[in-house]
Amino acid sequence: MADQHGSFRDRFHAHSPSGGLCTIPLITNSIPNALTSRSGRPSPARYILSSRLLSGAFVSLVVSGIGISVTAPQITLFLVQQLHMSATVAGLYFLTNLAAPVAGYALGSLSDRLGSRLLVFRLSALAGFAGWTLMAVATQTWMPFAINIVLLGAAGAGAAQLQAAVRDELTVNPTPVDNQVVALIRMAMAIGWIVGPVIGAVAGAVWGLRPLLLGTGLTMLLSILPTLGAGAGAPPPSGSPSLDRPPALSAAERGRLTPLFVFTGIYVLIMCGETVKLAYLPLYMDGPLRLAAGLRGAVIGFQPLVEVALMPVAAKLADRFGIRPVLFAGAAMAVAAHCCYASADLFRAPVSALIAGQFLMAGVIATFGVLGITVAQRLEPSRVGMASSVFLSAFAVNAAVGGFVGSLGTSWLGVPHLFWISAAIAATGAVGLVVFDRYRPLSREKEEATERPDGRARPRSGRGCG
Repeated sequence: MADQHGSFRDRFHAHSPSGGLCTIPLITNSIPNALTSRSGRPSPARYILSSRLLSGAFVSLVVSGIGISVTAPQITLFLVQQLHMSATVAGLYFLTNLAAPVAGYALGSLSDRLGSRLLVFRLSALAGFAGWTLMAVATQTWMPFAINIVLLGAAGAGAAQLQAAVRDELTVNPTPVDNQVVALIRMAMAIGWIVGPVIGAVAGAVWGLRPLLLGTGLTMLLSILPTLGAGAGAPPPSGSPSLDRPPALSAAERGRLTPLFVFTGIYVLIMCGETVKLAYLPLYMDGPLRLAAGLRGAVIGFQPLVEVALMPVAAKLADRFGIRPVLFAGAAMAVAAHCCYASADLFRAPVSALIAGQFLMAGVIATFGVLGITVAQRLEPSRVGMASSVFLSAFAVNAAVGGFVGSLGTSWLGVPHLFWISAAIAATGAVGLVVFDRYRPLSREKEEATERPDGRARPRSGRGCG
């Protein structure tokens, strides 16, 4: 692995604008125990720290993760308490997220053609800053709906372009632990979600919800800073799959995108209950359960804490057994998580059921968050930016579908029983995933390089990383 590590250092020095930045590889060499496993196998942290783009993407996602997680669990409270919407109307707000996939597809295709992932990311971050700032001063019921459609839908495409830039980097400079590198990058936003909900619950109670939204806008601006000096985040050079693409989609190519859209739709079914949870679990804890603000934030923040622990586990399991069984397990955990939320009032200590649900939901996000985007990018390897945007736009569609489900469920079944609907939808997605795998296998057999104890590479026998 010495040659591979050296190539990362050489490339880093070549792209560093100043000598000061070039000290990062020296730092990685000074703490080998932190960056290399005890078995001597390569650590994904080494590759992230030795790449300006990967390390910048990691820090940027931490910052934006904190900003979004501060606000997301509080947005329903903001709509109900500040703009005096009913819970049903507040749930319909999330339907405006249906505009996000359109913006994501357009911006993803734009980054494929411009060859600049980071430019599109920065434009998306500016849109997020403008959107959350305007949301903080909104006074009319219609304003959040319009802001979400026009600005925040485009802002959501930013993370997708960072993920596309990471995939391009790993295509040009592959590592023996690509799945684990992607897992660490994906963990960055989960790290933000560990502290964000607690900060949001407490700060919202102390300072109010409007300053909270303004703070989220500022974090969108701050998320740009770590990517400065990382280049354009360009696709791989000519001759690699990501660049050999026509300027526009033909009818045949649109048909070829069908598996990508189907897989994304399955992911929406499995994950849409997460939006229901973020919207109505805080109301349930604040209302019937009468939990303190700090405890409410801790319950929400417990999930991403577990995600951080489970994401590298999911990546290693995919390396060992393939992506298929890991995603199947994630889909099953989604059903079980919503059953925990729905039956919480049957327990003497309802919080214990909520925590169990949070643990299971962490497993869902750990599996699909790390491996789902890898499957999406493989389904459309010639348009990685577009594939990343389409798949990650599922978060916005989740919000729309979840908002609709929550709006109906809260008036029909009430809280927490509306989560039975989420469980049924997730079960439908799990069945769909099994059927999809029969026609487009989630795992694929291939030989990959693994490292011998002596540092030399050898082909791996058996299943690849999926």
